[in-house]
Amino acid sequence: MGRSMFDFGNQGKERARQQKQMAKASKRLIAKQQKANIQAGTPNAGTAIIETGPVEEIVKIEA
Repeated sequence: MGRSMFDFGNQGKERARQQKQMAKASKRLIAKQQKANIQAGTPNAGTAIIETGPVEEIVKIEA
């Protein structure tokens, strides 16, 4: 027997849920890095450019 159409919508919801989780995790890491930059007093803390770091690597690994 074939798969029911019931599963089709659930797969989309699950994918959306996972993407939302990854986005939240990356935002948390970015905020944590920015907080560390402010506390450490690094010269990059005042710039609007966000350095690429482990956040992008984690997102690539999980995707």
